[in-house]
Amino acid sequence: MNKKREYCVGVKIINCFYVEAENRTEAEEIVRSYDPYKTLDDCDFNIEYADPTNGQVAWQIRADEIDWKELDEIN
Repeated sequence: MNKKREYCVGVKIINCFYVEAENRTEAEEIVRSYDPYKTLDDCDFNIEYADPTNGQVAWQIRADEIDWKELDEIN
């Protein structure tokens, strides 16, 4: 008898980088160009939640649950 359950585990990863750039856009581009290992090096990694899924995808929104007219009016 398998007693394992599926969980949705949310993580928060925080890191900061000091870069020399001519403007904010260039600074962002420099950091975006870093490989994943560099961006995760010395980061703060925290588990935010671990919730049982009960067989459901917690973050997925079904198209029939969205009021598309309301979204169009906002934009």
